[in-house]
Amino acid sequence: MLEKTLEKHFFLEKFRTGQREIIESILAGRDTLAIMPTGAGKSLCFQLPAVTMEGLTIVVSPLVALMKNQVDSLTGRGIGATFLNSSISSDEQQKRTEAIEKGKYKLLYLAPERFSNESFMQWFVTLPICLFAIDEAHCISSWGHDFRPEYQQIAKQIARLPKRPVVAAFTATATSVVVEDIQTRLKMQKPKVFVGGFDRPNLQLFVREKLPLNERYEEALRIVKSINGAGIIYTLTIKDAEEVTNFLIRNDIKAAVYHAKLDPEKRSEIQDAFMENEYQVVVATVAFGMGVDKADIRFVIHVGMPPNLERYYQEAGRAGRDGERAFCIILHNGRDTSTHNYFIQLSQEKMVENGKSKEEIREQINLRYRQLEAMQDYVETKGCRRKIILGYFNDPKSKEMEKCGSCDMCLDFKWEKAPTRAKITKKIEGINDLSNTVMETVKLYENGKTFKQIAKIRSLGGTTIVNHIATWYGVGGNFDYEKYVTPKVEGLVFAKVKLLGKDKLGPIKTALPRSVSYDQIRFVIARIQRSK
Repeated sequence: MLEKTLEKHFFLEKFRTGQREIIESILAGRDTLAIMPTGAGKSLCFQLPAVTMEGLTIVVSPLVALMKNQVDSLTGRGIGATFLNSSISSDEQQKRTEAIEKGKYKLLYLAPERFSNESFMQWFVTLPICLFAIDEAHCISSWGHDFRPEYQQIAKQIARLPKRPVVAAFTATATSVVVEDIQTRLKMQKPKVFVGGFDRPNLQLFVREKLPLNERYEEALRIVKSINGAGIIYTLTIKDAEEVTNFLIRNDIKAAVYHAKLDPEKRSEIQDAFMENEYQVVVATVAFGMGVDKADIRFVIHVGMPPNLERYYQEAGRAGRDGERAFCIILHNGRDTSTHNYFIQLSQEKMVENGKSKEEIREQINLRYRQLEAMQDYVETKGCRRKIILGYFNDPKSKEMEKCGSCDMCLDFKWEKAPTRAKITKKIEGINDLSNTVMETVKLYENGKTFKQIAKIRSLGGTTIVNHIATWYGVGGNFDYEKYVTPKVEGLVFAKVKLLGKDKLGPIKTALPRSVSYDQIRFVIARIQRSK
């Protein structure tokens, strides 16, 4: 039954590890807490029950962009979903509330701040709510790395509902202390707790330790040029983010900076452009990533050591959510620890200003120093990096693992002063001809979805979808080639490919009339490969 629902509404043939058990717990009416690494498919664990349960599912989500991406994806699948937040006009909000009252939606996404509005709550308690899903649930805990006080209103407002719904909480990274705190603060009733495996075998883990400050930008540039696809670079400060971005742009990389001081419209514009592969790189502080549901991020580079492994693994986990190989690289400098010590001291001063007790301040500061020490151990280790991460999150797999075979230590990877593209590619990059992620796109295409619809459903850029279909067509897939490429265009492209080769599309595109698109060139090249 569940598999039929999965295929009908989500166009998937089977569940990922752990998803079925979580969904069954929710459908059985049990409060459920799931700790699943980024990329493990936690959103499906509340979206599928929402489709099958009678009533409305509320999804608490911390970022506007994340709500929009998920709602767009659900709408593309034909599932009724909407959101209410400050990004839409009062007239549009009124239309949506009326549609919600009429039962036109199965899922309603809300920000935690919404529950502080009493007039909203008076309306909210009249809704037939069957499931209350809290995403990024670690934000409710003061022991978590992204504490948000607004989350602490949630349990109080759930208690106001005339009939208590099933409560389900989800997070990608949480220590045992945070797991306990989430249950307590949400007042979960005998919850079933699922701790999914934290291992992401497709992520390749690398650290370049003690790199001089004046070489980090050059190293980041070399890595970006060596890995095909889009990625994120994280920095410790806004100033660093702006400097790295300008450096990349000067070196012909399409890059944009993203941080909290940008106005919301500009941040949204950058996110949308990144989704469509208009930028190869977004350089950001911690403000970026949670709101970007982009599955084909090929690398995440940290120019500067993060403050703790929770934050690092969440940020690094934004790479390779399509299951394909991706690279997570820290460019470390000895001053990084001093920078974080300074930030910890600033946080202590802020807690004093906010009237926190000496005991609470002491506990919080000691926790942050312990987290920083664990992060340093990860960077400085001479053993398997994956084993350290899995051990930190108490994943049983860490006890069995000696060498993962996909981190720099286990691969015995040697950083070079100025590695060429060929050398880096040979050692750390690999591409499958027809991967699962390509075939998922193909299945949607075979079900009659347009490229634009597939991109929205799968949270991928349009160019990525075209590449998937072209790859499939090139090895014999049944693609409607004539619909996209006329004989005249085919002849023009054939001639230029014969003259210039097919390794780089830029020179071919420049040599052709402007009316010939990159997509058409890709399909013609796929036809050439097919004929061979």
